[in-house]
Amino acid sequence: MTKAKRFAVDQAATANDQPGLYNWLGAKTRSFVRWWRRFDGFVNQPLPTGRAWYWSWIAPDGYAWFVPVLSLMLIVVIALGCPTFHFTLATIGLLIFGLSLLLALHIGAWLQPWVQRYLLAGQLAILGVLIAPMLLFTQPETYDDHSGSLRLHIGVAIVIILAIALGMAWCVAVRLFNPQGRSELAQALPAVDLFPPTNRYDFMGTSPFAALVSALLIVPVRYPVELLLPGSLLVLFVPDRFLWWVFAIVGVLCWAVLFLGVLFERLMEVLKTIGRLFFIGPQLAISLLVIVVALARLGDVHYITYLFNAGSTGYGNTKIMGYLAFFYLAAWYYAFWCDQFAARRILHLLGGSVAAGPPFELRYDYIGNQPTSPIKPNGRLVALHGAGRLKIQGEYKKGYEAQGAALQFQTPSELLSTFRRQIEQMPASKSVFPDPLPSLRDFQRSALVFPVITSTLAFILIAGPSWVSFFHAAQPAELEIHSMAPKNLDPASFLRSETGQTGACPPLGPSDARIAIAASGGGTRAAIYTASVLHGLAQQGKICNVVLVSGVSGGSAALAYFALHERELRRPGDPDNDAWGNFSKVMADPFIEDVLERAGDLRTTFGRRSWQPAVCGENPLKDEHVDGWIPARTRLGNILAESFVCNMGAGVMGSPPFGLMFNTSLLGSFEAKPTTCTDDNLSFPELAAKCPKLLDGSVAGGRLVLTNLKAPNQGAAANEPAVMKVVPIDDVNLSIARAAALSSNFPPVFSDAAIDVLPDGTDSVRQRYWVTDGGAVENRGTMTLYLFVRDALKSLDKSVPLAPLHIVIADVSASAGGYTESFGFNSVLQAGGQLGLGMEGEVFSDIHDIYCEHRSIATRHELDMPRVLRDGIGTHWLLPGSLTFTEPTQGSVTLYSADLKKLVVALFSRDIPKFDDQKDASRVFDWAKDPALEHPTLESRWNELLAVISNTKATSNDCVDRSKGGAAFVQ
Repeated sequence: MTKAKRFAVDQAATANDQPGLYNWLGAKTRSFVRWWRRFDGFVNQPLPTGRAWYWSWIAPDGYAWFVPVLSLMLIVVIALGCPTFHFTLATIGLLIFGLSLLLALHIGAWLQPWVQRYLLAGQLAILGVLIAPMLLFTQPETYDDHSGSLRLHIGVAIVIILAIALGMAWCVAVRLFNPQGRSELAQALPAVDLFPPTNRYDFMGTSPFAALVSALLIVPVRYPVELLLPGSLLVLFVPDRFLWWVFAIVGVLCWAVLFLGVLFERLMEVLKTIGRLFFIGPQLAISLLVIVVALARLGDVHYITYLFNAGSTGYGNTKIMGYLAFFYLAAWYYAFWCDQFAARRILHLLGGSVAAGPPFELRYDYIGNQPTSPIKPNGRLVALHGAGRLKIQGEYKKGYEAQGAALQFQTPSELLSTFRRQIEQMPASKSVFPDPLPSLRDFQRSALVFPVITSTLAFILIAGPSWVSFFHAAQPAELEIHSMAPKNLDPASFLRSETGQTGACPPLGPSDARIAIAASGGGTRAAIYTASVLHGLAQQGKICNVVLVSGVSGGSAALAYFALHERELRRPGDPDNDAWGNFSKVMADPFIEDVLERAGDLRTTFGRRSWQPAVCGENPLKDEHVDGWIPARTRLGNILAESFVCNMGAGVMGSPPFGLMFNTSLLGSFEAKPTTCTDDNLSFPELAAKCPKLLDGSVAGGRLVLTNLKAPNQGAAANEPAVMKVVPIDDVNLSIARAAALSSNFPPVFSDAAIDVLPDGTDSVRQRYWVTDGGAVENRGTMTLYLFVRDALKSLDKSVPLAPLHIVIADVSASAGGYTESFGFNSVLQAGGQLGLGMEGEVFSDIHDIYCEHRSIATRHELDMPRVLRDGIGTHWLLPGSLTFTEPTQGSVTLYSADLKKLVVALFSRDIPKFDDQKDASRVFDWAKDPALEHPTLESRWNELLAVISNTKATSNDCVDRSKGGAAFVQ
């Protein structure tokens, strides 16, 4: 025995003889790791030959059990769709066909060894056969496609990428691990002990305390991703109120396990084996993304929080779970076969044969001198194991503390490293066999670089098409306007003292107040709140007095539904409770989940060559297509628009008998003039992508208003430099639901939306406008309402009498909250709102003066959502299963979504609400009405509105002072 070995054995014996926590943990770790290796060797071993025929048909011989499972799961996803399964005759038939092909492949592998060898090629061929009919025969996808036909989804693109990437990875493996003329490793293998030395793990040093502390502190430095991922995976899907508890508890547990792994190398080997599922290759990129998103949710980034906040069901967002599971599945499949390519080639280099197919293994006897491990020299085995690892198997010597089979599992890189280390310690090796070190160094470098190459291949094949699609593909319009036949309703016609019948509502007389609704943005909370205000007016018999409405984002959604269903909602008499109940129900629908459901369509991920511009009963239009080679990629906003149409209705602007205004924010424009940018062989969306120099961004920050009202003509000249750009579009065939969706296209979840104006006539100028959520410019919906009203009234003769006007502003805009250091960003974000309020006040002052000149009155009524509700309900298109409301001096209450909808509707209702959780819901309801929390309270402002609506005559005091709207100078 050498001095070095005797020293290691003596130190290990000394350490084992000393009592203490560390030695106790060491003994337990050794026992656990030996059990784990036996478990790993059993579970992940290639399935043996000689099994019953039906088992071989289910899972082919020579491969681990999860190989057919991965291919089965891919077939299921390709056939049924992603992220959620769609069970139709077409998809079920495709699934049965795919499973039949997989069974036929396994039978072929049972009958013919060459089929078994090329199992991957067979699996990819099956996936190719399944996607072929989708690529050839599927129609353009839409939200309402319930015909049972097949859909092109992201899984189709992933299969194509997998086939290309795996083919390239195989070629790279053949090139990097070419055994031609290199037999040195095979000749040297019998002289190399691939097992570790006896008790190499057990020596700790002379300062256990220092080792424990250093191991504890080194975990977050050396293993940050491994420490954060388990908690991050759970954080994405647990309810909001458990986030930090789950993340902290799981983080502490992971820290403890990794701490033990740092102390005991045996245990770290086990952890690395499990970590191969998440921390190598393409899986690592997915895991890093999961951690970033989870930290954003923990940081209460609202755009992230509301996507993951328990979903609408309260049990997690299953659609995002589906996407995540599919991406991991595709990454595992790719990584498995890439690892197989490398491991098979390494086994071949060591002298094994891979020509005959699985099982891939090599048996040899150790003939080296002075073995350092307690393993018998005879009957050793190197075999392909699990997902590309190599199993080194032998038998413990008699008298050793462990008996039976000895197992080691190493990656190709680890095995080559062990091989090289052993060779370098043999000074006389060159006289026994040719020097293998040059080849070893080459293959070791190849083993290290091969995973990098395969990961880079996957990244390029995904990022390349994505980059072309996101930045160069044509963009189908969310809204197309072909005829430009304006409705041209005059706002003044609704404000005169005498008006005709509007829809089911009787004519309004000179003493009847006119009501204009301005509904602010705020996603689902704004939609429900606006519906509640309208319901309150209906219960008071004043819904027919609503003659003008202007909305932003969520407010636009509610006003769109109100306009589309005005026959049931805007009528005299007692309100139809069923109709109003359905109104609030639709407003609470999780529209963002509709978007996520269809975000997996190929049209939104990589693009298609054709698209369908009409859905759910809209005026049918023929499918449109691109003529060039770059596809058209549908934006997520198109799915939101289709969801609005299918859930609210397909009505158009020509139908409602009152004034409608949906406000969007301008981002850019494009004009395709016959003399500038033309190409008869390209569609209009392709022209917009072809002529980037003609895209105009100077209109950014302006307003585009989709309306049925006559455009103002009293403003500044369009060519004046210092004016706000307002583009009104009035067309009787303009979709109301699509207009509301454009107003609700909130960034950054939704990219810029396109509106195409395509007038008839060959000499007409075709225009495209890019817009985003109306709240990006002004979130209250008042500014354009005031401008339209002021312009319409300016041209009236002063002798024309006007009925009293009451402008109701349903505002759910987020409160600014207390001051915190923001490095100036709070001012940047809030300045637009402050300037908008100033401009709004000045324009209303003009309206107030005009009404006074006509001996009438115009008043504003601010109905701000109580702060406790604003702070508890988010602004995005998803109402989670539960929400928590906090009052600093009285605690917190968690309500489920059903009670929350009832509570918001009850704010303006004369009915006594009945909640499922009467105690907690009533508590929040009382907070909303508490004068100590809100002054004046919403209830007092509502009662004031109802009172003044009945006061139909202007008094002399109403016009004594000019309304002092605009800026307030604080002393």
